Amino acid sequence: MRLRGTIARQGFTLVEVLLAVMILSLVVTAVYSTWSAALSAWRRGSDASEVFQRQRIVMESLTELAESVVYYGASPGLYAITGTSKPDWGDTVSFVTASDVLLPPSEAIDAGMRRVTISMEQDDYGRKYLAIVNEPAVSEDETNITATLQAHVLSMDVSGFYVRYLDPRDNAWYNKWDENSLIPLAMEFTVVFGEQGDRLPPVVVTRAVDLPTAPFIGESTGLPLNAGSTSQVERQDTNTLDQARQNNTSQSSPSVASPIPLPGRM
Repeated sequence: MRLRGTIARQGFTLVEVLLAVMILSLVVTAVYSTWSAALSAWRRGSDASEVFQRQRIVMESLTELAESVVYYGASPGLYAITGTSKPDWGDTVSFVTASDVLLPPSEAIDAGMRRVTISMEQDDYGRKYLAIVNEPAVSEDETNITATLQAHVLSMDVSGFYVRYLDPRDNAWYNKWDENSLIPLAMEFTVVFGEQGDRLPPVVVTRAVDLPTAPFIGESTGLPLNAGSTSQVERQDTNTLDQARQNNTSQSSPSVASPIPLPGRM
């Protein structure tokens, strides 16, 4: 006798298994891609925020130091502002300030005033950084002080540092300053953060700082001050700054740098 009936099918066919695996792979890939993109965006935002905070600290420190400039006409040699530049390297500015920002406790000065020198330096590994040197504004033992001067790191993120000075006599900006009997109405700091090839593109920040004591010093010397405002300052192209300063070294008097727009300003 021949049995008739149907045998229940068990399990999945190979085609069904492959199809399920393919669908699962697509879902996992989509989830991972979304998660990876969100994580990358968060990292970029975190890095940009951290870099911005470091830039803000540097610019705020420069502003506070400049706004607290101290100058006494009775001793112009001790309190003079000096500004020089090195071709293909950057600028150096030195002045006396009453601010204690960036002053290590080990270098605290009883008089409350110090001379700060800000410039680009290089460490033992050849890396450039923005440095600050503190020294007493007035010292009886200049030899001992000079021997103990130490450059402190203001920022390792800086690859360029440039300064211009607003002359109260003609209300024009100059690339250097060597007047002992007068101080500029304002100083303009241009700082280049980062270098080509970094994760984030280089950022150029320019800030002009008025010197509150400058108008009073000018009036005490009988100098008719021209009305000027640092709001007229424009950003410069750092690619032309070194060339302009190199040309100025061969001239008897400083020339005014032409303002050229730059990407980024704080």
